[in-house]
Amino acid sequence: MTTILSDLDEGGLVARGEAGGEPSWLLDRRRAAARRFVGQAWPDSHVDEFWRSTPFDVRFDVGRAIAEATAAAEAPASVLDRVEGGGVLVRVVDGALVDVTAHPDATAAGVVAMDLGRAAVEHADLVEAHLGRLTTSGDGTGSDEDRTVSLSDAAWTGGVFIHVPDEAAVDVPLSVHVHVATPGAHLPRILAVIGRHARATLYLEHTSAPGVDALVDEVAEIVVLDGATLRLASVQDWGDGVQHLGLQKAEVHRDATVRSLAFTAGGATVRLRPEFDLVGPGAEVRPLGIYLASDGQWFDLQPFVRHIAPRASSDVLFKGALQGRSRTVFRGNVFVGRDAVGTATDENNRSLILTEGARADATPFLEIECNDITAGHGSATGQIDARHLYYLRSRGIDRDTALRLIVRGYFTDVLEEAGLPGVTEHALDVIERRIADADLSAIQVNDLGLREES
Repeated sequence: MTTILSDLDEGGLVARGEAGGEPSWLLDRRRAAARRFVGQAWPDSHVDEFWRSTPFDVRFDVGRAIAEATAAAEAPASVLDRVEGGGVLVRVVDGALVDVTAHPDATAAGVVAMDLGRAAVEHADLVEAHLGRLTTSGDGTGSDEDRTVSLSDAAWTGGVFIHVPDEAAVDVPLSVHVHVATPGAHLPRILAVIGRHARATLYLEHTSAPGVDALVDEVAEIVVLDGATLRLASVQDWGDGVQHLGLQKAEVHRDATVRSLAFTAGGATVRLRPEFDLVGPGAEVRPLGIYLASDGQWFDLQPFVRHIAPRASSDVLFKGALQGRSRTVFRGNVFVGRDAVGTATDENNRSLILTEGARADATPFLEIECNDITAGHGSATGQIDARHLYYLRSRGIDRDTALRLIVRGYFTDVLEEAGLPGVTEHALDVIERRIADADLSAIQVNDLGLREES
């Protein structure tokens, strides 16, 4: 049974939750979220500043799709296939967790990777304490989030729970691979809790079958407790028919460190919100991003860092390249609360326009309520610098090869800093394919180099 997404009501949302035999506390939360959903309107790109750059469609069917066990074999290879020794792989296909591949090192460290609905029973203390906590306001009304998030709170399927215990040092990556093989609306949900003084690497992979038209409304909540270290990657490799609305919200506690990479190359429309709340003194985040937009793609990237605790630091850097009639929007935001004394923050965006018709907009925000801080922001949008091309050609390198080297080198510093096994190799392959498919004769070169805008 399916319902058009735009026609969902409170009764339909509650019925979807009750069908799973979930504990009463989870059903109560789904009902509360359903009430919020009914009281909200869909975001309006004509009046909502933070949605004016994201066209999306709510006319998809939304049914609780149960994937066949064989569907796991149909999903593309994981980036873990490039990691020597592999890692923990959780596959979610069409709204159902179909497979968990364990790793002896992670098992020995006590890592939990399982279905979120089952975890709500078997690990009720952790799931009840954290699920939905980062997507609703303190009074429980959810007024600080929009209808797409309330929909996930009420009706998520294909949920995954990841837990890394206190003091555990997990050197193998943990990956959640979300794959869409059938048309419609899909609502994956991820909850990860990284214990005190633990160390972990978490990948969120996204793929779809060729020719599939779908809307994916995904929410990931990540809690990084005191002194923990997390390396996080989000890889958007959707097919051309997928619209992706992604909220990835991390809560970073005292002296914890998060280094993240958002790699966006696939999808018709992608609205990605990597958000970080620095709630403990000494917390540190380094949000990195790479995006490659080709003809017809529309990427809306909205990293948001909230400095709530004192003496925390953040440094945002997103770099992209565009070709064809593509559009990207960078809407970065850093908020510094009144108690966040000693904050150090910086925010930068760089976009490389390769061909005529591409458009990149950048709006870095700083919202500061405290005087005792260090902060900066900036953006640059331009074409390939003729001096770089001249330098390579003067050493006997032909134009096409020189352009490939320049574009590849443009992203290398970000990938090297992120240092994510498997993801780095995959990203470089995608970059190489995009360059190979490009009409290099159409690539424009700017004799004046990049024009800085701050």
